[in-house]
Amino acid sequence: MSTMTVIPPSLPPSLRLAQAVGIMTSAFLSGGVLAVSYGFVPSMSQAPNTLLVREWRTTYGRGVAASPAIAISSALSYIYLSYNLAFTLNQDKAEIYALAAFVTGSIVPFTLIFMKNVNGKLNQKVEDSKHLDRSQEMNESKSKKGEKAQELLAWWAVMNFTRGMLPFTGACLGIYASFFMT
Repeated sequence: MSTMTVIPPSLPPSLRLAQAVGIMTSAFLSGGVLAVSYGFVPSMSQAPNTLLVREWRTTYGRGVAASPAIAISSALSYIYLSYNLAFTLNQDKAEIYALAAFVTGSIVPFTLIFMKNVNGKLNQKVEDSKHLDRSQEMNESKSKKGEKAQELLAWWAVMNFTRGMLPFTGACLGIYASFFMT
């Protein structure tokens, strides 16, 4: 009868550090992204559309500034682990780390490819509202269904949630490989 060990065999400090960095950064990134979908979006949905799109752009800008570097740090940590374990008896673990790197790093192309449309439409709403005071409401009477600020933000939140699950999955894979595989 085999038992699963929760305490893995000893690894060199550089690999332990890579495990910690990979897991912590992918979990941190996921938490930040998911918090925006669950915290920011519902509270901003109560705001006038002019304020809503401007606050969205501020939040989006902060994410654009930080998220790619965090994702790359995490992915590089997992790649380092995968590479260093690939030619050992830990081939299965190396493959899990490679998958963690891929899944975590895919947040960047996911954003650029799948969120480009909604991000562009929300950015256009910001541009359209520049001449308005924060308390003035945008005229969206001619907007098509699904093109109003509230609807765009709701769709953006769904896409952002999906995006946040990528580094979450990477963190789970990193935890599994680090602590539950022998």
